[in-house]
Amino acid sequence: MKTQRPVLLVTLFLLVGLLTVWQQAETLRLGYRIREREERLAELERGRRRLEAEVSRCRAPDRVLERASALGVDLAVPNEWRVLRPGQAAPQQAEAAAGLADGRRSGRP
Repeated sequence: MKTQRPVLLVTLFLLVGLLTVWQQAETLRLGYRIREREERLAELERGRRRLEAEVSRCRAPDRVLERASALGVDLAVPNEWRVLRPGQAAPQQAEAAAGLADGRRSGRP
């Protein structure tokens, strides 16, 4: 029994030492993974900010007009704003109706 005790103690110390080394190795490995993930997160955030800036530039009115004209789309910008109330004719309709009325009065069919 006297020889079993020292062997048991050596085995126990060896096991505790191996567990300590394994724990330190795992801590180091997880630290590297965390650093990699943080770097990836920072890279993705930079990309997100860059894309948000690009979206803002693309949505700018000047940029929209520039792209529309490049595609051959002519966007008319009103010179003056009007507020129409229910029952009131739109300006083009009112002018057309006035032209018809003038034509009828002047004897044209």
